[in-house]
Amino acid sequence: MPHLDRPNIVLFISDQQRADTMPGMAMGSGRGAGYTPHLDWLANRGTVFRRAYCTTPMCSPARASLLSGLYPHTHGLIANHQERAISREIGLSSEVKVLADYLNPLGYACAYTGKWHLGTGGHRRGFDAFVTRSGDHDTSRKEENEILQFTRKSGIEIGAKLRGLESDPNRFNTKTKVGSSLLSLAFHPSARDAQAAAGFVRSRKDKEDPFCLVYSCHEPHPPFIAPRPFDEIISPAKVTLPPNLSDPSANALMMAKRSADWQLKSTAGLNEKELRAIRAAYMGAVAYVDYLMGIILEALIDTDQIDETLFIFTSDHGEMLGDHGMIYKGSAFFEELMKIPLLVCPPTDENDAGAGRGFCDALVSHVDLVPTILQRCGLRQIPYLPGKDFHCLLDGSEENVNLGIAFQYYAANWGEQPVPLRGWVTERWKYVEDEDGPVELYNLEVDPGEMTNRVGDSTCEDKLTELRGELKTWRIENGDPWPDYPLPPSFVDMPPGGPWNQESL
Repeated sequence: MPHLDRPNIVLFISDQQRADTMPGMAMGSGRGAGYTPHLDWLANRGTVFRRAYCTTPMCSPARASLLSGLYPHTHGLIANHQERAISREIGLSSEVKVLADYLNPLGYACAYTGKWHLGTGGHRRGFDAFVTRSGDHDTSRKEENEILQFTRKSGIEIGAKLRGLESDPNRFNTKTKVGSSLLSLAFHPSARDAQAAAGFVRSRKDKEDPFCLVYSCHEPHPPFIAPRPFDEIISPAKVTLPPNLSDPSANALMMAKRSADWQLKSTAGLNEKELRAIRAAYMGAVAYVDYLMGIILEALIDTDQIDETLFIFTSDHGEMLGDHGMIYKGSAFFEELMKIPLLVCPPTDENDAGAGRGFCDALVSHVDLVPTILQRCGLRQIPYLPGKDFHCLLDGSEENVNLGIAFQYYAANWGEQPVPLRGWVTERWKYVEDEDGPVELYNLEVDPGEMTNRVGDSTCEDKLTELRGELKTWRIENGDPWPDYPLPPSFVDMPPGGPWNQESL
C-alpha cells in the first residue's frame, strides 16, 4: 500500500476552464452558478488557489508546461500541434522530461487517459502502465483510435479529427457554437476515458507500489457543447453577465494589433441573449467536467485509496467568454484567460481527513506543479526546473513563494503568423509587452476587471519601469531569448478569420 510519504497522484486536467468557475469564486457561486458537487466535496478537503496562472493561453504549450515544469521557450512546444501542413512538424521533444519520467524510477505505475495534444502521436512518454488514445493528433495510426473503433461498431460517423467531439447538427447554433454533443453520455469520449481511469484506479487496490494517473478531458473547450443532460443543465436566464463585458478600448487594441491571431474573436456581433446562452452552455460543460471527476473520485473512495492520494484539479488555460468584448483564446493576457482553476487535496490521515485549508491567494504557476509533486513524493528539487515547491501553502503558510509570474505567447498553431507577447504579474500589478514595447499595465488591486490601461499614465511611469525591469531580469535568469523566437520554414496562407471549421477552435 502507498504511504503518505509516497502517495498516489491523480492529476485531473480540464480544457479551457476559467478559474472563476471554481467553488466560492464568481461564476462558481451564487446566482447562475455551475453545478459542481464533486468539486465542492474536494474543496472541503483541500486548498483552492485563487491566483494560479498558466504559462501561456494555448493548449499544446500550456499542457507541455504543466507536465514538464518548463516554460514554452525551454520545452520548445511554443504553439499548438495540429495534424495539418506545417503545424504537424512541431511536437514535444523526446529530450524533455515529463512527470512520468521522474516518477517511474521511484516505483510509480504511471497511467494517462484522455487528451494529450503534445505532438507525439500515440506515444505517452513514460505513462506506460495504462493509456487510452483517441483523435487524429493523439494517435499514430487509426487502429489506436479508441473512439473511432467504438463509433464504427456502434454505426455512428464522426468528424474529420476523429475525436468524437462534434455537435449534433440538429441541436447546434452555428453562430453561438452552442448545442449538444453528437455522442450520448455513455458513448462520449470524455466519459469513456473517465470510466477507463476509474478502472485503472480499481486495479491498483491493495497494490504495494503507488500510482500516478493523469486524466484529461476536452471540456469546457469550445464549441460550447456537452452530452445531454449537461447541455441544458444551466438556464441562460440565471446567468450573470460580467461588468467588463463591454470594453471598447481593449477590444479595439486587441483586434487591431493582434488580428493575425484568428482564434481570438470579437463579440461585437453577439447580443445579450446569445452571450447568456454561451455562458450557460459553458457552465453546463463545467458541470459535465465535475461529473467526470466524480467517476474517478468514486473509484478512489470505494477502494479506500482517497486518503493515500494527492489529488490535483486544474486546466490548461482559461477562456475569454465575452469579457472585454472577446471570446475564445489567443494573444491576450487578461485574468479570464491566464488564471486557471487549481485545487490541491493532499493525502490525509484519520486526524485531519476532511479538514480543508480553504482559499489561498498566493501567486502560483503551472510550472510549480511538477516540483511540488516531486517533493511530495520524496524527490529533491530538480535544479533546471524553474518552478517553486509550494507544499508549504497547503499547510496554511502565507509565504510568498513567487513574487511574480511570467507569461509567454507565440501563436495559436505552429505555422501561423506569430503574435508574440510577454507578461509579468505581481500581487498588485500586471504588465504586458509586445515586440514594440509596453502595451498594457493594470493595477489589479483597484482595477480587478482590467478596464483601465495605465500605459501612458504619467503617474505610473515608475511602476511600469519597475515591472519591465523585473520581467527582463526573469528573462535573463531563465534564458528566454525574447524578443527573438523560433520561426517555421514557411507560414500557412490563411484567409481572415482562419480557414478551419469549429473543430479548429
